[in-house]
Amino acid sequence: MKKIFMIEDNEDHALLIRRGLEGDDSSVTHYSDGPEAVKACRQIQTQDMKPDLILLDLKLPGMDGFEVLKSLRSLKWFEHVPIVMLTTSSRKEEIEKAYQLGASGYVTKTEDFGELVAKLKRVKDYWFHTVEIPCAEAVSHERAK
Repeated sequence: MKKIFMIEDNEDHALLIRRGLEGDDSSVTHYSDGPEAVKACRQIQTQDMKPDLILLDLKLPGMDGFEVLKSLRSLKWFEHVPIVMLTTSSRKEEIEKAYQLGASGYVTKTEDFGELVAKLKRVKDYWFHTVEIPCAEAVSHERAK
């Protein structure tokens, strides 16, 4: 089963995202703020514990999505984990900054639930069934050579 970490402070959005993504092939773990998510991710010590995909809101209490993104990209197990920004903002500057900081994708939330679910399913399908991602252990082993 694939693991998705969702970092989202809006409970209504979190419920809709979970409904759109959770199923037989994946589970969703929800973090409602940046510090909580970063703390949990720092405790991950093995490949099996890490998520297969992270959906990260931009506007979060405690630390914004950019700070969370920087923190996660600095962790060993998160170097190649896809981190997709999922936010209501479509500002060009924020999109560019997200990619500069290491975001794997940037998806704008829509008000239409059906459209949002369709977008989320395409994101999930892309990262789980279309592309191949190296595992952190294999990458670390290769670098040691």
